[in-house]
Amino acid sequence: MYQQLRVSDKPAQPVGVNTAVAAIGSLADLASVPFAILVNRSAGSFSLFGLARLKAAMRRAGLPQDVPLILCTGSELHDRALDLVRQGVQTLGILGGDGSARTVALALRGLDVPILPLPGGTLNRLCHRVHGHADLDRTLRDFGQAKPIWLSGGLANEHLFLVASGFGPWMAFHTMRETLRSHGLWAGLSALKTLRHDLFAGKLRLSANNQACDVVIAAPSHVDDAFGLGTKDRNFPETRLESAQARLGSVGTVLWLAIAVLFRRWRNLSFTTTQISERMSISCGDNEIMGLVDGEKCQFGNHLVLRVQPRAALVLSTKRSQK
Repeated sequence: MYQQLRVSDKPAQPVGVNTAVAAIGSLADLASVPFAILVNRSAGSFSLFGLARLKAAMRRAGLPQDVPLILCTGSELHDRALDLVRQGVQTLGILGGDGSARTVALALRGLDVPILPLPGGTLNRLCHRVHGHADLDRTLRDFGQAKPIWLSGGLANEHLFLVASGFGPWMAFHTMRETLRSHGLWAGLSALKTLRHDLFAGKLRLSANNQACDVVIAAPSHVDDAFGLGTKDRNFPETRLESAQARLGSVGTVLWLAIAVLFRRWRNLSFTTTQISERMSISCGDNEIMGLVDGEKCQFGNHLVLRVQPRAALVLSTKRSQK
């Protein structure tokens, strides 16, 4: 049974995409399918619902209750994923945020083991990109019709991203968010002192136009997906990245941008610019570039190169339109 999984010292071997597809192609007897779900207990939804929400969704979808649910922290995801593949798991679900799914996808690159991203984070942008929505019940219900697809990604220097990367001093707000989540309101407010004093200095420059800006966001699809908004245009070229940059200038401009994003009107603003390219670079004078890669904090020195990474991750998509 699934619960008898044990850690193995054997190196993981590719199982082959066709093998994995055959395994999930018929769910009449899912108990025979080497399938498990990794649950990041550090993710946002776990602190609110624990396993209750996932188990209820599995029950409503008709999935057997003996599918193993492996709890781990974010730092343990990589090793746990490889352990499960060594034991014969051919399809691996991951309940967590964008960073959780990215970690597991990177761990399994080259092994032809598809992952099934499940919404368990804050924005769940990768679920929107892969499934077209972030509905846990719907994803599990459609699991039997899921198809393996290769997602293109991007590279920020050596850091791979599947949804988006953001750059500039405004990314420091991520530290405040994580502090709020882990330590509460007062600790989060105290993290305000970590914000840099050059939020409106316009020190970033993108090679495409050399215009000064305060924030740059890059995505291997439309930047709207990076905001968790989705987009009706699904014909984005897989060999390109889209970047958006903004010269903010004041707190009022930031608020105006936030409202425009919510109403999907940000592209019409005079202080935002977008471009689509295969490769671009960002510089910041003599200052360190702070960035987020699929929600994970990174630092890049004072110069970084963005480029496309084809076939970045093998995922199971429940989109009905996938062929």
